[in-house]
Amino acid sequence: MIDKKIFKKAFSAPFDKAGFLKKGQSWFFDGADSIIVVTLEKCDWDELYYVDVGFWLKELGQALFPLYYHCHIYERLEFLFPEKRELILTSCDLEKSDADLLIDLSEFILEDVIPFLKGCTNIKKLSELFNMGVFRNSYINFLARKYLSNT
Repeated sequence: MIDKKIFKKAFSAPFDKAGFLKKGQSWFFDGADSIIVVTLEKCDWDELYYVDVGFWLKELGQALFPLYYHCHIYERLEFLFPEKRELILTSCDLEKSDADLLIDLSEFILEDVIPFLKGCTNIKKLSELFNMGVFRNSYINFLARKYLSNT
């Protein structure tokens, strides 16, 4: 079992390094066309965390620190990166995680997740991903769906 503080520090480090602003259990990146929100959500029944990702489209409204579930698009990280699902879920389960898994998780966040998220701050890239079906299982509100399909 991994200590909660060690887990949170390993999870937070890549976002801090990449210039995300931490507020509570969320990290925010304010880009040109969208605000990216990454939230660490604790499961009520286990020593397990979920990673929620939200995309706030600036063209559709103003917000400083939107909650991920208020964002125009949101999804759990393991569904955005299905090939890394096992790593994400096991690393975020404090009873199953270990130091090596946390290193792998931090590297994955730094090398894959952050570049993907920063790319999504450009509306053209976000629209392209939307049209490619990357967000097909994500929550996307009606206005965002209409906006992205016309961009």
